[in-house]
Amino acid sequence: MQDPQVQIGELGIEIPDLVDPSRKAVLDPAHRSFVNYETYFFADEADKKRFDADPTGSCGALTDPISKRRFRPASDAPRADVDGRIYLFLSEEDRSKFLASPEAYARPNYDAIEIPGMPMMPAPAPTPAPASPAPAQ
Repeated sequence: MQDPQVQIGELGIEIPDLVDPSRKAVLDPAHRSFVNYETYFFADEADKKRFDADPTGSCGALTDPISKRRFRPASDAPRADVDGRIYLFLSEEDRSKFLASPEAYARPNYDAIEIPGMPMMPAPAPTPAPASPAPAQ
């Protein structure tokens, strides 16, 4: 998967700094934060550091990596920092399950994410393997 700033840059989209929307965000990894499955960009490292300390004030709705439910985290939401990413959870139970096997939940399974007002699409049925030719007699 391509880094999001590459695609955003190719499209010519300007992103405002999340902490100070009057400033243009810098689209590079040093000015980027990940929270759950969302990506945020900042004008400077100070804004990024402020956001990373407590993203709950400005991150908006997130998808819990375990339950796949959308929620708006409170400042006391359970949190885990794994591989440079921040993860926030609906419950301490979800956080514990995530930490037991973060690689199983760190990337989104978009088929399992519930979006209010949109019907869930069933996962595509697996394609059957081609039949093997009958053995020669």
